[in-house]
Amino acid sequence: MSDTQADETYDYVVVGAGSSGSVVAARLSENPSHRVLLLEVGRAPDTYWHRLPLGPARLVHDVRTSWPFLSGPEQDLKQRRVTAVRGKALGGSSAINGMLWTRGDASAYDRWASLGNPGWGFEDVLPFFRKIESFPHSDPRFRGSDGPVHIANTRPEKLSEAFIASCLAHGLKANPDYNAGSSEGVAYLQTNTFKGQRWGTYEAYLQPALLRPNLRVVKGAATTLMLEGQRVTGVRYRHLDGDGMGPETCALARAQVILSAGAYQTPALLERSGIGQPDALAKLGIAVRHALPGVGENLSDHMRACVSYASRVPTINDIVHKPLAKIKAGLAYTLFRKGWLATASMTVQAITRASTDSQRADLKLQINGISTDTTVNSENRPVRKQSGFSLLFFPIYPHSRGSVHARSTDPLAEPVIDTGYLRDPRDQVATLSGLHLARAIAREGPLADLIIEETDPGADCTNEAELLDYIRATGLTVYHPVGTCRMGTDELAVVDPQLRVRGLQGLRIADASVMPELVATNTNAPSIMIGERAASWILADTRI
Repeated sequence: MSDTQADETYDYVVVGAGSSGSVVAARLSENPSHRVLLLEVGRAPDTYWHRLPLGPARLVHDVRTSWPFLSGPEQDLKQRRVTAVRGKALGGSSAINGMLWTRGDASAYDRWASLGNPGWGFEDVLPFFRKIESFPHSDPRFRGSDGPVHIANTRPEKLSEAFIASCLAHGLKANPDYNAGSSEGVAYLQTNTFKGQRWGTYEAYLQPALLRPNLRVVKGAATTLMLEGQRVTGVRYRHLDGDGMGPETCALARAQVILSAGAYQTPALLERSGIGQPDALAKLGIAVRHALPGVGENLSDHMRACVSYASRVPTINDIVHKPLAKIKAGLAYTLFRKGWLATASMTVQAITRASTDSQRADLKLQINGISTDTTVNSENRPVRKQSGFSLLFFPIYPHSRGSVHARSTDPLAEPVIDTGYLRDPRDQVATLSGLHLARAIAREGPLADLIIEETDPGADCTNEAELLDYIRATGLTVYHPVGTCRMGTDELAVVDPQLRVRGLQGLRIADASVMPELVATNTNAPSIMIGERAASWILADTRI
């Protein structure tokens, strides 16, 4: 079948119903004259575990709700393959993530603009963040109060209060609202939850939009883009059911195709369509339709390590192993929406500078109400039976870069992911600084009174080489891949500052792949903002 033929015709075709794609599809379908097709492999996130804030602990290991990708072997992590899970659901990764609402520092968006991306400075994106949020009793200059995404503050509990007090005793400053411009300081985490339950882009955007007759959601996988010359005219896709993939269907887009498949799968779809690096396409046996050398490059992700402690107060470890603790936690959550089940295990963050030479706050420390046995050589390490918690740490703006490319022409195949974790020596130094900071804070103030002993890596591990070896052996993703179709104006940019794929017509990308570099400690809120930003440009595009 030629690229000019079609089985179905729409105004817009959106590929991927994730944190950005759900927003794009919902906004485009607000106009009843627009016919919108939304393709997504996953189903609606309507289970108890999707709604429960602590549910991600189960969802990320379930192939029905997650893409079970692995990166590597990672050359700077002892040749390990590292979990690189992405959400497989309406709502994408917002249906399985930790629900931490962090926009990022204002200076990071201004840096985006300075890299050749006008319209992406903090003052430019602020109205879109305010449009997204429903965060009452906040400063209206910076925060929204009537948007579709509900935001709540994490509730205090003993361990988190002690961590905050020890951070302040160590000289870190309090930050009353890290989403109001400056992220530096210590604060209870904000979460995109409503009445104690997850509130991702499915609940906020897509579920209301599904009532519209002009929006069609198909459980299907995009195989390739359809091109006519230098214009993308539509998408080839296959329906998915319990028996596998059905026959191929061609959906024509009168106006535009929008790719929102994420930082791993968007570049893979471009490559399956003959768009990307000629050498990468040749390895797949795919003819070049449009050469774009930046496709799949510039991958950036946060890699975290941790210091873990045995605790004098109960934690999630007890809920996992002790029936009575499990019952008490269930009652506290069911009756009052309180306790560890009302969290995704993380409650407080501290953002500071890795060294006196740092030009900006570039290191994150975060308390996690669970500890695992890192001596077990497995990605799915067992939770320790003793009460315990961890202090996670990672550089916010890593210098290391990796890549992602299609493994085959199969749309369901795992891509080849090389994160480049710790490849840049500056990231090694900053990560070690995080470990030393975690230990220093644990030694003083109220937190020290709640600690029995350090369990991982153990107090006897003090040599810098040994500590770095521990980090290499235990470091894991924070699930924040970005940058593989980055925006810009140089030859390696994949999209221009208005997210149009360079050199092609009728094609935009709206997901975390367009970020030129990491802007936040978590990427869900920026990805939703990108969806809003893209929708506004698409609707205003006079070429439609």
